[in-house]
Amino acid sequence: MRKGRLKRWVLPTIYVMIIVVSFFSVSIINNLLLGDISNYDYSNSLIKDVTEAVMKENESVNLKETTIIKPYVSLSVKDIVLYYNKDDEPERQQKSLIFYQNTYMPSTGVVYASEEDFDVVAVLDGEVKNVKNDDILGTVIEVSHNTNLTTYYYSLKDVMLNVGDQIKSGTVLGKATTNKIYDKQNNFLFEVYYQGKSLNPDHFYTMNIDELQ
Repeated sequence: MRKGRLKRWVLPTIYVMIIVVSFFSVSIINNLLLGDISNYDYSNSLIKDVTEAVMKENESVNLKETTIIKPYVSLSVKDIVLYYNKDDEPERQQKSLIFYQNTYMPSTGVVYASEEDFDVVAVLDGEVKNVKNDDILGTVIEVSHNTNLTTYYYSLKDVMLNVGDQIKSGTVLGKATTNKIYDKQNNFLFEVYYQGKSLNPDHFYTMNIDELQ
């Protein structure tokens, strides 16, 4: 039987067609892949943005739950008496003494004062345990934050709270006023007690409330 032969132009034509088809196939696949990658990056970007937003929101919530604030908000308030520590330098110790009726007493808290009227606020959520009158410092509010942690606010006026009231961090307890020790400007004494022992308020503000349960 006689074998047939392909004409010379057939093989080159087939090669050219294979190259053209391969080129278009690669282009189409490449476009599809690029499209998928583009969408993937965009999706990742969206997920990243949402995730960061949620994380920041959660961090904000946690911060609000654990942050201990100072018992005032006015920028004019200054500390005029510090917490007494026997290990402090003599100059600081001198500023940590309360002088009354020719007697120096170590301060178990911090006295804050201002020439202006200013509000005194709760440093944490808690319950009003006592509202009483002190012969020297006037009206005192005792706030319990847990079974081990209690704060005291001396020398207040315009107090509208009662024993048993549940308060939030930042709740206005009253206004600072004058007293028998400091009668030249509005002031109040702030004390912190943990497990029955006084804490330095300046250290207290930086502590984590979870460690004071």
